[in-house]
Amino acid sequence: MTKRRLYHAIFSIQSGRKSIDVALKYGFNTYPGFYKAFKREFGCSPTKYLELNTVKKPIPMELIKEAKFMLNQRQITQLLLNWDIQKELDINNTYTAGGTIKSNSAWAIGEKYIFKTGKNISGLKTHIAISRELEKFGMDSTTPIKSINGEDFIIEDDRYYVLTNRIKGQFLSPEERYSQNRESIGEKYGEAIGNLHNILKRQDKNIEVNDSNLLKTVLDWALPKTKTTMEQWGCPLPHEFYEDYTNNFSIIYNNLPRHIIHRDANPSNIMFYEGEVSGFLEFEISERNVRIFDPCYCATGILSEASEIEGDFDKWPEILKGIIKGYDRVANLTSSEKEAIPYVIYSIQMIFIAWLLDNEAYKNLALRNREMLIWIWENRHITII
Repeated sequence: MTKRRLYHAIFSIQSGRKSIDVALKYGFNTYPGFYKAFKREFGCSPTKYLELNTVKKPIPMELIKEAKFMLNQRQITQLLLNWDIQKELDINNTYTAGGTIKSNSAWAIGEKYIFKTGKNISGLKTHIAISRELEKFGMDSTTPIKSINGEDFIIEDDRYYVLTNRIKGQFLSPEERYSQNRESIGEKYGEAIGNLHNILKRQDKNIEVNDSNLLKTVLDWALPKTKTTMEQWGCPLPHEFYEDYTNNFSIIYNNLPRHIIHRDANPSNIMFYEGEVSGFLEFEISERNVRIFDPCYCATGILSEASEIEGDFDKWPEILKGIIKGYDRVANLTSSEKEAIPYVIYSIQMIFIAWLLDNEAYKNLALRNREMLIWIWENRHITII
């Protein structure tokens, strides 16, 4: 609510109204109070913000539309009657963002099932299609359990509800990734992603997904947004960074192999059982893109957890080396892909920084990703493979 008040206030200031009048109108007792709240939320003064941004008029939203969708256990139990499974199984929460944020859309049902809901039916169908192909090749995935009416999922109002099998094991904790043989752990991630890609490549023409252009996405949206955001928060990157990215990645990009990728190969979506990768979760946002995106995305996901580990970011290059080594062993990286690794990592960081900017729940993650991009650039001599 405070952030929405600040958005309305800064739009009014941009439109020519006096700052003190705006501050009082939107519920701040004094202009210094408004100033402090604004800087805490956006990282800079209102004047600096308006130098860097053109503010669009905020769209009024009804509170009921802003409320998060939630199900209680009684409602879940009732919905589960659509499947022929054992009654009175335990219903437990699942967690996203590396286990830090409780999910409001997925629950563990007993030891065997996951129950999910959402609105992206197209994404769900993509997940189901990919999961079924993986099963054909002996790779575990969260495929749907048929409902009592023989359906892959049910729809009520504008939401889907799906029950899937549960992959054995769990994702590794940051301590497990960083405290063991880091390069060896990285190799297991890399090999698993490479094996996944070998299957997806064979099915590239059989599964319908969106086609994405990573370079265009960054140049048209994420890079300008990142440049503004980094300056806004007082941690600007040098002009050399943007020049190097634009000039060199533009040359390499068209030589990079493309096919269907996971797109969300976050380490919390890669399950381990008895020390080995046991399967992958979440194919809802899978797309056709440069394949090197997935191992780089996995690596940056692990880097985002480095702040929880003694030694901070300095241990991460070993994991990155292992991921690339393991991937190359089973999927054979081209020379262009090896050259593109730092630029794909920069791309992922800029996309995250741009996307996280307006996602209040991930405010700390946004700060961490800004710090990560600066560290990766400043330590490029040790992080480039």
